[in-house]
Amino acid sequence: MRKHAVVGTLAALTALVGIGLGTGVAMASAPAGCNNTVVCLYADDDYSGGGFFKNTPGGRYNLGNEGFNDETNSWYNNSDVDAKWFFDINQTGASRCMQPRSGNHSLSLYDYDEASSLAIYTDNAAC
Repeated sequence: MRKHAVVGTLAALTALVGIGLGTGVAMASAPAGCNNTVVCLYADDDYSGGGFFKNTPGGRYNLGNEGFNDETNSWYNNSDVDAKWFFDINQTGASRCMQPRSGNHSLSLYDYDEASSLAIYTDNAAC
C-alpha cells in the first residue's frame, strides 16, 4: 500500500511541476486555426478566445503594437523553428520557449497575461 501511495504522490507532483513551469507539450495535431508554419498565441485557455498568429521566421513583434499585449493564456508553435514570448517589449525580460510543433493549452498563473513581445527564430537553436 505504501509503495502505491508514494508512486501516486510522485506522479501528482510531477504533473504539478510541469504545469507550474508552463512547459510546452508536444501534441498529435495543432489546434484548429493554427495552420502549418504558424506561431499562435491565444487569449484564453485551450487555444481559444482569438489571438495573434505569425509565420515569419526571424520576425520580432511587440504585442502592444499588435493589440495583444498581456493577453496570452495559451499558445501553439506549429512551425519548424523555435519561438519565444517575453514578459517585456523588445524581446527583453523573462522569456518562455515555444519549441517546434508543441503547445501549452493553459499557462501557469505566473505566466497568465504576461506576454509583451514575441521572437520567431530561423532555426532550432534558441530553446
